[in-house]
Amino acid sequence: MNKVLKTKIYNILREKNLSLRDLEKIIDYSRGGLSQMINGETSFSKSVKGNLLPILEISEEEFESWVVASKYSPELIKKAVESSLQSHSELVSKSQTLKQVQGDRSVQGNKCHSEINSVSAQLVFTQNIDKILSEKNMSRTALSKSIKYSQSALNKIIMGKKPVSKTVLTRISELFEIPIKELQAWVLADKYSLAVLKLALEANSQA
Repeated sequence: MNKVLKTKIYNILREKNLSLRDLEKIIDYSRGGLSQMINGETSFSKSVKGNLLPILEISEEEFESWVVASKYSPELIKKAVESSLQSHSELVSKSQTLKQVQGDRSVQGNKCHSEINSVSAQLVFTQNIDKILSEKNMSRTALSKSIKYSQSALNKIIMGKKPVSKTVLTRISELFEIPIKELQAWVLADKYSLAVLKLALEANSQA
């Protein structure tokens, strides 16, 4: 694990002439767990993060980017950025096509408008999995049978309503012969905003 988050926070504390103990007193958190959060051993609670950001004088977006940079490899983050950009480009193209259809078929306007919104809201993982299934003329039901996984649970995963397990990623990777890092990048692209991922790349390059 990278230590971007720890390095960034301690650099700011050094600039402000503060110790970790001083910081704990300022944010009224003296239970001794702050160092574990900074080291990435435990997650930051919402309250601690809320009290910490004003002291560090950084945005939540920048803070999240440090967390990402500490938790994931630069290669995976870069893949996630590329996946997010590609997905966005494809969604824009689909939306433009649907808008043209809407213009040509004004009677079906409401339906087209609904489809445009649906396309725009698609997750990277959802979009890519469905694209592969379409290319292989395969349904989600067939996929669930092929990887021997509950159809209902798999559908929730693809729709972003259930976390993706390593088991599912491994089985999909083996079935479609896609590097598991590629699948993990799609998941990461959905977990964080493109802005946070780009800042994470930048933070890694500065570390």
